[in-house]
Amino acid sequence: MDMQELVRAWSGRDVAVLASTTAQLKELRRNEDKITGRDISRVVLRDPLLTLRVLRFAQSKKTSRQPTDITTVEHAVMMHGITSFFREFGAVPALESVLKDDPVALRGALSVISRAHHAAAYARAIAAHRHDIESDEVTIGALLHDLAELLLWCNLPQAAAQIDHLVDNARGLRSAAAQTVVLGFSSVELQLALAEAWNLPELLRRLMDDTQAAQPRVVNVVTAVALARHSAHGWYNAALPDDYHRLEKMLGMNEDQSWRMVRQACLQAASNWKDYGVRPTAAWLPLEPGEGSGVAPEAGKWAQPDPEALKSTLQQLNAAPAKSESMGLAALALSGLQRGLGLQRLIYAEVDPSGKRMEFRFNFGDGHGDTDAKIFSFELGATHLFGRLMAKMQGLYAGGANRTQLAALLTDAQRSRMGGGDFLAMSIFAGSHPKALVVAYRDPPDSPIPEALYAPFKAVCLALSQRLAAQRSA
Repeated sequence: MDMQELVRAWSGRDVAVLASTTAQLKELRRNEDKITGRDISRVVLRDPLLTLRVLRFAQSKKTSRQPTDITTVEHAVMMHGITSFFREFGAVPALESVLKDDPVALRGALSVISRAHHAAAYARAIAAHRHDIESDEVTIGALLHDLAELLLWCNLPQAAAQIDHLVDNARGLRSAAAQTVVLGFSSVELQLALAEAWNLPELLRRLMDDTQAAQPRVVNVVTAVALARHSAHGWYNAALPDDYHRLEKMLGMNEDQSWRMVRQACLQAASNWKDYGVRPTAAWLPLEPGEGSGVAPEAGKWAQPDPEALKSTLQQLNAAPAKSESMGLAALALSGLQRGLGLQRLIYAEVDPSGKRMEFRFNFGDGHGDTDAKIFSFELGATHLFGRLMAKMQGLYAGGANRTQLAALLTDAQRSRMGGGDFLAMSIFAGSHPKALVVAYRDPPDSPIPEALYAPFKAVCLALSQRLAAQRSA
């Protein structure tokens, strides 16, 4: 996928806005003589799509008499007038109508918008504690921070869904790594390129750029966005303590004070949840695990093999960019095996930096990472079946007549974890160096694995091995 082609295609395209935004603006317009730019700004800043449109419009109208950038919505309305604003944005298409035939894309887009709204609320709260007199600027920086991800849902929903699937299943996989292996670039790279093409104000571009995190206002935005992302599905995300610690360090707060500030901001964001139709973060209070807190997906979710998904995975692995990380490549491979072959449970373990030990990295298909970390972490040279498998690049099919014999070579914990049923496994080498182990089985465990699945399983593992070898030599 060529990033510059996307930038050219999207930079000249107008975006739709939320249906709730158009309805609220319609109500304001009825009292046009009595409202202020602040009244309009309050509505616009609930919608990252309209915020983008307003800023792009304001920048396009700059003249030699007004050379400075307009960095807030209220300033844009003041400069161009309320009547001009309604004339320009009074009849904008609704996102819900544009995506009405693709409910998955609409749900994904609304989820990103809801998360952006929460990030903006956290950014505003942090700015208030820092006595930032231009709090709208950091609010907009947080609101637009994940705009490229939102546009992916609007324009390339299949790619966006695949990225979400990889991140949700491969615990510890960074979003940027998943984006790079699927798209060839990260959403941050795409967003900054789009911001430049849109001629967004330089200040807002800096606030949206995580590489500028030495600046306190960028730290505000980065922290707010992280809080929104990590709490989107519950309050047990392992990354949240680091977010609170950053807050405490930045604002001179103690742990209780930082939590109270986040709680208050999240309650304020929840008051507008009907605009997005997405369950707000406040719904998980107090500290109740959400649907993204490690709950196993429904058994059999990928029970029906999808040959096209398998074919697509092989193509993506073969075309993966050189800068792809091993975890991203592995997540892509296991996702393809899960969807392509109907193998609900997959384990990925990797040789640690010492080169002497296998360490569990992630599983696809359930939330028992802590259990698997104990069972599938072992010394290279271990005498059980998987230890022997790592002696050279090789695979095996444990099903039919040989299942009992091979299962006897597992540890009791490994055998219990996989339910004693059929399974597939393959060692992954990067050239002559042992790199990883892939294990796949079905749920329920007594569901047999046809031997015909072994060949495509091995093909995906071989493609992964070749890509990892290429990464090693690059």
